[in-house]
Amino acid sequence: MLAFHQTVTVPQDHILHLRVPNIPKGEEVEVLVLSKQNGVDPRIAQIALAAKDPLFLQDIQEIADDFKFVDSEHI
Repeated sequence: MLAFHQTVTVPQDHILHLRVPNIPKGEEVEVLVLSKQNGVDPRIAQIALAAKDPLFLQDIQEIADDFKFVDSEHI
């Protein structure tokens, strides 16, 4: 299997032209188009950033510390 990556900008007419490497004429190929922006909820990206934010992680750790004794109690 031969794979190659190419980034293009969608033109106004929405017709993409691709240059393929040296593949024999008439050979069947599969084309996959992935949009980098459409369909992605910006809130998901913010959640992903929060998961690495030091202040957020510190807040979560403080909350966990506050409740660690409560979690160990049996009612």
